[in-house]
Amino acid sequence: MSQTDEQIVEMVSAALEYAMELASEEDGWKMEKEQENATVKIKKNKEDRKVWLCTATVNIAPKDLWDKLLDTDNLTAWNTTLTESKTIKTLDGDVKVSYQVTSEGGGGVVSARDFVYGSKILVKDGIFAIGGMSVEVSEQPEKKGCVRAVHGPGCQIVKPVEGEAGKSKFIWLMDCDYKGMIPSSIIEIAMPSAQLQMIDCISKLAA
Repeated sequence: MSQTDEQIVEMVSAALEYAMELASEEDGWKMEKEQENATVKIKKNKEDRKVWLCTATVNIAPKDLWDKLLDTDNLTAWNTTLTESKTIKTLDGDVKVSYQVTSEGGGGVVSARDFVYGSKILVKDGIFAIGGMSVEVSEQPEKKGCVRAVHGPGCQIVKPVEGEAGKSKFIWLMDCDYKGMIPSSIIEIAMPSAQLQMIDCISKLAA
């Protein structure tokens, strides 16, 4: 069932608000993985689903990183977690709907997934945020041979690092149901790996 543009704007706005609240919570997170300047933590949200919080300090100015994250149609030029990314439509209230295909995960154990994502932009006090959730639109029906993943409320936040103009704090909250027959033990390897892969890609932008 496709959703109307009005429904999408409403859903996505609420999802971003909830995701940002969850990302700012300090209690209840369990450390899952660490590397250099990045950590991935995990906890259950109010629906009792596991969500993944990746936090990293990266050597790129907030505005530069933000511009890259917003350029949906060129994400694959630098972000190797995706093999396809395109804008389907732009809606009111800084909301857009995009179609993306992931790279294989977990060393090829998790086959590529596609998803249709509604996202909203929020810029406040020098902090940039983009986020939302999966939506259904008639313009992008499910494809044969590709498993459609479903994203719950999530967000990516870019913050300045005090006293260091060329650095950013990048925060990524991910709530994703990969669908298909995948054991949770595999998902628990694939999720943090994908998030840390994204951090590597951001670090290469700065190189």
